[in-house]
Amino acid sequence: MSKRLSVIIMSLIANLAIFAKDYPLRSFDNPDIGLPNGNEVGIGLVIAIIAIPIGYLILNASSPKSGEENSFGGCLGIIFIIGGVVCLLPLVAWLCAIGSVLIGIGLALFVIFGIIVLLTNKKK
Repeated sequence: MSKRLSVIIMSLIANLAIFAKDYPLRSFDNPDIGLPNGNEVGIGLVIAIIAIPIGYLILNASSPKSGEENSFGGCLGIIFIIGGVVCLLPLVAWLCAIGSVLIGIGLALFVIFGIIVLLTNKKK
């Protein structure tokens, strides 16, 4: 009995030594599909939500009211609006990718539905 017990203890110690080593566990990384990360989309959305209204307010405040023209305010407003639109591009990329997936799924369902209709409507 003592030989059997010593073999069991040694095998347990060997297993514990193996588990104690810092072996990296096998994990599956997210596939790189070419779209921006969620952080980039969120930061771009926050910047756009702030920049576009500020640019619009600057653009409206610089419009000529009493006959005097101020091109600096108009230019600054346009720059803010364009900057906000550029910050929305990661979100637009995600929306286009989601839209193309939905269109692909819809087309596949349309084809499957068409095949089912053709198979069930046999002419007698």
